[in-house]
Amino acid sequence: MAEKLMVVISSYLLMTVYNLAKTKKIELRDKIAYGVTVIVSIYLGIEYVGDLGMPILHDIAAWLYKGLGRSITRYLDVAS
Repeated sequence: MAEKLMVVISSYLLMTVYNLAKTKKIELRDKIAYGVTVIVSIYLGIEYVGDLGMPILHDIAAWLYKGLGRSITRYLDVAS
């Protein structure tokens, strides 16, 4: 676990140092997109380090779009 934690912390430190000067020059929309990406990566980093069994993004997307996927499949089965 210590190795995983060191990898995640060093990755975030490098990313922060590299992007610190560049984030001042970008537009608000890009800052929001960057923030969302960082939040998602922090969530995945916690999951990676802790092996917590939390739902990962694939599980969340599968849960959200399960009904839509079934509807599309039924529509395509009837049409063919």
